[in-house]
Amino acid sequence: MQAQGKEKEIMTAAEAADFLSIHVKTLYRLVAERRIPFIRKPGLGYRFFRSRLVKWLEDDLNNPTEWKNQL
Repeated sequence: MQAQGKEKEIMTAAEAADFLSIHVKTLYRLVAERRIPFIRKPGLGYRFFRSRLVKWLEDDLNNPTEWKNQL
């Protein structure tokens, strides 16, 4: 988080993993499987928009059959 209490909109892989409470290796697996929204910036690596991750989580909660089939 930034000093003034505002959360960053664009996050690194480490920040996104922390935001999602998952290990960074799990995040990279989700990226490799294209199961999570991300962008790849040449020379900077992967970046994640906080708003897109929140929407991804909300969509996942609203459609549990997709992840229930993977249990």
